[in-house]
Amino acid sequence: MSLSSAASVRRLADRLVRRAKQLIGRPDPSPWVLLPDKGRRAPGRGGERYADFMFGLDYLSNNARLARLFHEAMAPYGLSVLLVNDHNVERMIRDVEGGRVVPHVYLDLCSRPGSRHEQLLNAAAKAGAHTLRNPAHEKWTLKAYAHPLLEQAGLPMPPSVILRAGEADRELTADERRRVGDRCVIKPSFGEMARGVVANVKPTLEAITAARDYNRKFDWLVQRMMTWGRLGNRHAYVRAYNILGHRSILWWANHHHSYGQVTWEEAHRYDLLPCLDVTNKLAELSGMEFFSTEIAITGGSGMNRFCLIDYINDCCDLDPEAANNHPPEGWVKWVCERFAEFTWRKKHGLGPGENHTVYLGPAEPGRTLAAVNGMETAGASASVTSAA
Repeated sequence: MSLSSAASVRRLADRLVRRAKQLIGRPDPSPWVLLPDKGRRAPGRGGERYADFMFGLDYLSNNARLARLFHEAMAPYGLSVLLVNDHNVERMIRDVEGGRVVPHVYLDLCSRPGSRHEQLLNAAAKAGAHTLRNPAHEKWTLKAYAHPLLEQAGLPMPPSVILRAGEADRELTADERRRVGDRCVIKPSFGEMARGVVANVKPTLEAITAARDYNRKFDWLVQRMMTWGRLGNRHAYVRAYNILGHRSILWWANHHHSYGQVTWEEAHRYDLLPCLDVTNKLAELSGMEFFSTEIAITGGSGMNRFCLIDYINDCCDLDPEAANNHPPEGWVKWVCERFAEFTWRKKHGLGPGENHTVYLGPAEPGRTLAAVNGMETAGASASVTSAA
């Protein structure tokens, strides 16, 4: 039996099982494969696969808006979509390891060290899927590893002291205290929605000990507490993105959980385009294809205006329905379209596209052209799209 025939039988069986569970009052909330519209499927190379594009997000339902946005973006290319959440991750690990499911592209949006979703990421990479992230890039998502390398590369970093796992708690030296200052942030090397982070405390032995008790297996950083002001009615704090070579900037205020689309006019008024230069450098150093970075704008001059707070985050927020901190849906739709194009090119053995885009809000034509020229000089963009 061919893989495509087996997939058809399996889909029929899944539907019958779901219907039976519904009738007895025990509906199955786990996701299913979203197939493209009939008549619009592009021919595959090397045989059909059960899912062209697979993405993992532990809590998401297949009825969620993000799942539909991915489907809507993939359907015109004839690509199928499969969501992996906590309900089906165990089965998907078995299927990927057994060769029954090998997507062309797997996007990981939720793995953490030692989790089942990380096991799926590793299995997909080993099976030959193009994974985002590549497991070899995990070190760049660990702040204790990335910090010294980014600092050596001249990127704007908060003054920090790194305490390695297994190293005893200790008082900071006089020189370290001068670098860190009177108020600090103590954070684990692996970041996960600010969990374990202790902010605005004195860098004392007691504070360091209490913070590290959150997880002694992690390396820890003791950092100067950076401050930022306001730009208009926004906090001077943004997230800059590398999305498969494309770039974007969103407003972001960590403690207020507030996303917003940066417009072209704002990018020029507040001189935010250098944030894309920072993103370019991070992509060049790490080799990662999909990540965001948090940048505080501190009020200095030149590149000293900026400070990287969350260096390289590979599990970016994409859910437009998430509570409190959801990104703009128009921006999410644009991101899904970038993944659709990327997956189609992978499926058909094509190289990366020549044109990359910068996604910001609308602006006057003259301002947009100036931004394009600046980005071309930085080697990051060959064309520009604006938010609708």
